Amino acid sequence: MATISKKFVDLNPKFEKNPLTGDLPLLKNENAIKQSVKNIVLTAKGERPFRPFFGSDVGSAVFESFDIYNVDTIAVAIEDALKAYEPRVEVDNVTVINNIDKNTVEVVIDYTIVGIPLNAQSLNLILERV
Repeated sequence: MATISKKFVDLNPKFEKNPLTGDLPLLKNENAIKQSVKNIVLTAKGERPFRPFFGSDVGSAVFESFDIYNVDTIAVAIEDALKAYEPRVEVDNVTVINNIDKNTVEVVIDYTIVGIPLNAQSLNLILERV
């Protein structure tokens, strides 16, 4: 296993206390970055107070009629958002798969963490059309 040169720490978004210590659990290194990537992709632009451009346009693109252009729109929106708001990652590939039968879109984000000599990371998200 590779040695980690930097340390990244974040709070667990579930805010469940540790039953033994009463402290909030922490996410560390690749888990903290994976949660950050997920938050950026799933946050709609204009959703965060005082940060109107934070997030991505993925949510609105999911509800459009699905064609080859929509796949590119979703992939580019994810790449742009991560490039702008997550300097700790370098996006390698974004794959968008439409599942018409389940009314969902599956997004697979492959990325490399900058400054940590780890293998490439992957995040799978299933976006549901309601």
